[in-house]
Amino acid sequence: MDFFFVEYRDPIFGLIVFFGVLLLIAVLSYVWGIFSIKDEKHSIEKFVKKFENSSGLSEKHKKMLLELDVDTNSLSVLALTFAKSGDFDKAISVYLVAIDKSPSKKQREFLLVALGKIYLKAGFLKKASEVFLESLKLSPRNSEALRYLGVTYEKLRMYENSLETLDALNEQGADTKAEVAYIKALIITSQTSKFNEKAAQILSLSEDFPLLKRMVLEQFIRHNEPLDSLTMPRLDECIDIVFRLDNLLNLKNADFKELLGAKGLSNDEPKDFNLALLKAANDRSLGATLSFSYFCTECKTSYPLFFYRCPSCARLGSVKILTHVTKDTSEEDMPF
Repeated sequence: MDFFFVEYRDPIFGLIVFFGVLLLIAVLSYVWGIFSIKDEKHSIEKFVKKFENSSGLSEKHKKMLLELDVDTNSLSVLALTFAKSGDFDKAISVYLVAIDKSPSKKQREFLLVALGKIYLKAGFLKKASEVFLESLKLSPRNSEALRYLGVTYEKLRMYENSLETLDALNEQGADTKAEVAYIKALIITSQTSKFNEKAAQILSLSEDFPLLKRMVLEQFIRHNEPLDSLTMPRLDECIDIVFRLDNLLNLKNADFKELLGAKGLSNDEPKDFNLALLKAANDRSLGATLSFSYFCTECKTSYPLFFYRCPSCARLGSVKILTHVTKDTSEEDMPF
């Protein structure tokens, strides 16, 4: 019997078989690559058509951008220019053209995240979530896409989905304690349990996100609850609220005592420049008061209303309350 298998023990025959297998694998990989590229191209075309809209660029301009030798980086700059001027429809159209032209998976991933941000900023939340999910198909560990997807779910009030994205980020080593605490606080505020229970639960989360103490203060004021036993936030986190309150709060805290001094309710001399200026103006009966603006320390954007998450860069807890001494117009509206 061994006679029939001598040729199979020949080392040359073994090499031929080995290289034959390698060649077969190479051919199959090549064929698979061709089909996968075609499938990917079809998927991109389908995606672009799905998000095309008539209010963006005209077909003439889209065709021109597709045919011209313009790289995706230049198209990204053009899209950002449209976005900064508030023309989101044109920005979206340019990004879709760039995605259609992008030669590499990495570029498409970047462009999809950028497109998702535009949809998010424009308020098209459902489309934003779809775009971020499309980006995650290309790279499931894309932390930026995950973060913005979580923000989108938060705005859609899909809080459980948002927590899932934060869990994925946490597995990648990101610090998500503050984000998780904030989302859980939003879940608690949306529930129908007793007010005191909700307040206690939110306060317990404030260890991970201290600004939640302000959220509890807002809830107390909305529900006309007594503030005597409330654990107050730092003054720099709530000065725009407590400045409008008539009752004295947190008298043991030096910063709060300075605020009372600025309002003429105590003899404490404020050290803060604006509070000292307010006190000096009111001592001379000039009718001064404080007005407030809200500054994002991350993207350096100012807003007239308070925010927990920056409307521009979506950073949580980046707000800084700025005080301004102005003429008193007797407007006492709360900033929330």
